[in-house]
Amino acid sequence: MLRHIRLLILDLDYVVFDCAPLRVQALRQSMISLADSIPQNVRLPGPADVEEGYREHGRRWIHHLDIGLDEEKLVDLQQTYAIQENRLIEAGRGRLMPGIQEFIAHCRQRNLATALGADAERNYLTAVSDHHDLDELFQLALCTEEFGQGGADEMLEEIMRQAEVNPSETLALGTRPDYLQAAHALDIMTIGCGWGIHQHDALAEADLQSLSLAQLFPTVEKADARVSQYLD
Repeated sequence: MLRHIRLLILDLDYVVFDCAPLRVQALRQSMISLADSIPQNVRLPGPADVEEGYREHGRRWIHHLDIGLDEEKLVDLQQTYAIQENRLIEAGRGRLMPGIQEFIAHCRQRNLATALGADAERNYLTAVSDHHDLDELFQLALCTEEFGQGGADEMLEEIMRQAEVNPSETLALGTRPDYLQAAHALDIMTIGCGWGIHQHDALAEADLQSLSLAQLFPTVEKADARVSQYLD
């Protein structure tokens, strides 16, 4: 039985949605029209490269690709990529992480609310949500684009406001340093989630770690006990 935690905020990418292979496919399809502009000796990004780029730069990761393109062509690539990504989602690519539905059901049995946060544009979050019926799983879903130049901190704060919880009643689950740092700036405890990703070094930013979904709820209980230690 949890004593303090009432809300889990899960980061869409890598925690709920298996998107690294999808991003690689969308990127390579987008590069076809720019093939003549990319030097032949450039190594094309793979899943681990895309994962690292997104983890470090969020939805602006394409602008940081070192593939020999100038700024104008990177903008073209980003626009084409968005189209290809949505086409793949609509075609059924990507998947919910195995076990996430069971985890959410487990949370509901314990009156623990779940929300979804995404460093993404609204149309991407909507496409993923519609395809996988995420509205059936999560009570709230927000993305950083909704806050203009704001970032994860404003998104997390708004999720807590709508859920009517305070930071000590909230856990943020994710992998990206910016997301974890934003949670800490709001005094939200964090769990670094290691399933579905290639590298776990960034999880050092988190208060606790869970490298598999099977470990996640026991880790949530540890976080609740830590909050209780400070508040009781």
